[in-house]
Amino acid sequence: MESLYNFIKKQSKLELLSEQIEKGYSEKAQKTLNEILLERTLYMGITKKNNLENEIDRALKIYIAGPYTPKNASAHDAARIAHENTVDAINFGIDTIDKGHLPYIPHLSHFMHLYGKETLSYEYYTKADIEWLNDCDAILYYHPITEESKGADNELKIAIGSGKTVFFSPYEIPRHVSAKKQEI
Repeated sequence: MESLYNFIKKQSKLELLSEQIEKGYSEKAQKTLNEILLERTLYMGITKKNNLENEIDRALKIYIAGPYTPKNASAHDAARIAHENTVDAINFGIDTIDKGHLPYIPHLSHFMHLYGKETLSYEYYTKADIEWLNDCDAILYYHPITEESKGADNELKIAIGSGKTVFFSPYEIPRHVSAKKQEI
């Protein structure tokens, strides 16, 4: 069980990260994100070492947020990078399913973008994504150091602002334990 002090400290860091994203301080935001990731990695290492497994009694709807649109990529590389980012998001979604939860993977709209009979605007996708985010219980925000993501950063800011649970790694997500399984 997490101490009240650590919970408050974590929430304070998330709020600071949200403010830094909002003000466009990408270097400060990255430093704060790195601090959170280090702290949580150490915590997860101790948890795993002690053979503890976090569990929850209901499945969560978890929004998968990460980079999609390649930054500074040539036209030749952009589609390949967007596809690789989509595959990464799918794999994080599968990790979420393996924990017994229901992921929403906005990156799957990649296939609408490539194969749809008409082109939808960036604004359409971002508005739709926020609507789905609002319906989710939590967000899994993954952010490779090599990629920036204006969209995922905004989704993180909205999730923090609305009090959603924020995970930075599939290892942080508690395992869903069904009632039937608990009775056995």
